[in-house]
Amino acid sequence: MTYSVLLIGATGDVGSKIAAKLAKYKGQLKRVAFLTSTAKSTPEKEAKYAEVPIERVVGDFEDPETYRGFDIVICAIHDAFVLDQIKYFDAAFAAGVKHVYPTEFGADLTHPVVSKEPYAVGKIEARKQLEERARKDQSIGYTYVITGMFSDFILRPHVNVLGLSEDRRSAKFLGAPDAVLTTTHTEDIGEFTVLSTLPSHLKSFNERRTLAVEGSTHKVSEYFGAVSRYLGHPIDVEYLSRESSYVYEEEQKAQRNLEAVRYNSVLRTVGFGACVLQDVANSSYPELKARTWEETVKQML
Repeated sequence: MTYSVLLIGATGDVGSKIAAKLAKYKGQLKRVAFLTSTAKSTPEKEAKYAEVPIERVVGDFEDPETYRGFDIVICAIHDAFVLDQIKYFDAAFAAGVKHVYPTEFGADLTHPVVSKEPYAVGKIEARKQLEERARKDQSIGYTYVITGMFSDFILRPHVNVLGLSEDRRSAKFLGAPDAVLTTTHTEDIGEFTVLSTLPSHLKSFNERRTLAVEGSTHKVSEYFGAVSRYLGHPIDVEYLSRESSYVYEEEQKAQRNLEAVRYNSVLRTVGFGACVLQDVANSSYPELKARTWEETVKQML
């Protein structure tokens, strides 16, 4: 028995990694493809689509015919559009799709702190609606893939979660040194997600799974310590308070900078211990050799 998998969001930060791993494991799957809209595309988008190493399907995201013949649909879309995926899943279920992966790829949304953060609102509502559909139809299932913070994003200059200065000798970090944080490389997230679609791991389409994967879990101070050791010099870290983040958030709301509000909410989750994962599934996936934080530091710096 093999499954057919359709990916929505194949050019994003996580989606592109999932697409690459679908290509890697396509010999163990019946069909792998990614979906793009029938709407006219820009040359820039077409160039990105051309780089995706699996079959392309062009169709209306809300038309059941688009999903006909697929067993599994994976969504890897931007947080701003997560509520749209419910309409996609409705169309997919109408076409006979039996298992879906909503956009998760982050902290555990059931954590009491995360559940109150602005960035998580859409994902939580998407979960609620999906679970309601599953209660009404016992033949369908879903998988939530939770990963902690993306380790390779932390050190990207335009993201710079650690708040490092240009010379990397100081940092302003929203969080506490003793807060515990789980991180996972996006390459490993892609591989783990695809491995979890294989019949050896997904025994029945109507399974309802929450799968956690980790690269490393450390205290925040230990993340800085690994960077410091690699650079060969100390890093003077100023830890910013939770209260200061709410002041900044209100300022950004006044300016209608919603992306800054969302990102500030993510940083608060990362920095104060709400982005640590329990019961990780790594041991059940011996095929996966997840990169540690130390390995990621060497790669990125």
